[in-house]
Amino acid sequence: MANTALKPATAEEAEEMRASLEVERAAERRRQEELRVAERVELRAAISGSSSDSFFVGFSENISEGGVFVSTFCPPAIGEGVDLSLALDGGPALLVRGEVRWHRNNERGEPSGCGVRFVGLHPEQEEILKDALGRAGREPLFYEA
Repeated sequence: MANTALKPATAEEAEEMRASLEVERAAERRRQEELRVAERVELRAAISGSSSDSFFVGFSENISEGGVFVSTFCPPAIGEGVDLSLALDGGPALLVRGEVRWHRNNERGEPSGCGVRFVGLHPEQEEILKDALGRAGREPLFYEA
């Protein structure tokens, strides 16, 4: 019987594994970006949400007409339906239904947020969202002197 004891990786092997993992992560980010049908806009909004068995709060990092990334330490499970309240531009909260499509983990492998696809938006919700996205993508008209 051969000795199959595990040996620790050398510093060079560990660095190669880290580099390989980063290449895989970058490729996955590109694949996710290719799947998006709507342009994302960087927009910070306070978000609260609930699923069938949890409640969570967080902030958006970016948003599009199709969905939002919610930065939160306790995202619902992938595939779970969620009800979100988005505080956009200090106006009334936009209430939307969504589905968790993916999780992002931090460097320690812990959840740090989730991508949520909007589901069944009403025309009024779509208009509010488009309006907020348009304002977020524009430069301010006036600057303080």
